[in-house]
Amino acid sequence: MRMKYAKTRLSLMMFIQFFVAGATLPVLSLYLKDSLSFTGAQIGLVLGVSAVSSIVSPMFMTFVADRLISSERLLCLLNVASGVCMIIFAAQTEFYPVLLMYTVYSVVQNPTVPLLSAITFNHAPTERRKFGNIRVWGTIGWIAVAWMFSLMTLKDAVAPESVSRLPLLLNISAITSFVMAAYSLTIPKGVKNGLPAGERREFFPASAFKIMLKPQVMTLSIMGAAVTFSDRFYSVATAPFLKQIGFSERGIMPAMSLGQIPEIFAMGMLGYFLKKWGVKAVLLVGMVMKIYRYAACAFGESSRFLIYSGLSVHGLAYAFTLITAVICLDYFCDERDRSGVHQLYAVLTGGVGGFLGSYAAGWVIDLFTPPGGAANYSAVWTVALVLSVIITVWMYFAWPKDIKV
Repeated sequence: MRMKYAKTRLSLMMFIQFFVAGATLPVLSLYLKDSLSFTGAQIGLVLGVSAVSSIVSPMFMTFVADRLISSERLLCLLNVASGVCMIIFAAQTEFYPVLLMYTVYSVVQNPTVPLLSAITFNHAPTERRKFGNIRVWGTIGWIAVAWMFSLMTLKDAVAPESVSRLPLLLNISAITSFVMAAYSLTIPKGVKNGLPAGERREFFPASAFKIMLKPQVMTLSIMGAAVTFSDRFYSVATAPFLKQIGFSERGIMPAMSLGQIPEIFAMGMLGYFLKKWGVKAVLLVGMVMKIYRYAACAFGESSRFLIYSGLSVHGLAYAFTLITAVICLDYFCDERDRSGVHQLYAVLTGGVGGFLGSYAAGWVIDLFTPPGGAANYSAVWTVALVLSVIITVWMYFAWPKDIKV
């Protein structure tokens, strides 16, 4: 694809795919709590087991399927499967069927994010520092679904709060998955796992593992897993927390989307900040924002200003930490192993870090919820705050000096 044309196509790809995720992830914990009456531990297990699928699915997607089909066409198949699974998931009401179906859904949906990165870097290999300019459209898609849901439910705002509108989001997510599948067919095929036509590759991806075992990449991956672990407290607890302190169901997603609005700025300027400040400084700024986010939630239950300010830095923290880490990761990749390395990184971060973080967050919520009473979210956020401080100090002293972009 011509570069300018490629950026437009890849940006739209990001928008649609993150629209899919934005319809469920922000409020899934609230759906499981209010609509299905699950406990904190059950919610953490559902969200955590979905992260375990990040360990299983890349083994198949990268090491088997990527040798048979291009990333663009694989993205299509994954979204068809995601749409079907979400329809089935939305019909379940009991814990074990929900757990099973969401795990299956995650197995086919989770690989789409590292695939987006691999496809983008394949079609725009010289634009590494400007990756944020393309990825920002995913953020815009995430915001768009939040406000669309709010507007769609505005007409029945007078309906009792006991009538949940959250299942509507599951249907929106399923439909958008099918839209993304159709759009994937229009993206020109890139390099199939980095191999020239007709060349066969060994089944075991030794070269991708060798890249992951480099000290700099392993340190980067472990830090990414730690950051993801702490971030899962936000994913699991925010929506139920907002509901408990008085936010309406219809207003929760727009409130949470406040964090994505500054993220648009951060994504667009990320290349400049990386060049001006350096990787380590950008990451540390992101971690400080995470610390402020949790502090605002821990001590601001009675102050809407603090809550809104804490929510508003979420996207900045995400861009400056996790997106910066992905850009750093690609610095060590070549065309041949890019898809495999990104998937292996997802195993450690979204898989290991995501599972442990989700389950820990659910367990902590139950720990600070008295029988028959409301959860003590100030204590929950304080735990996340302390974790973030520890990770920040560790990152300051342990970050490899030779990682560049």
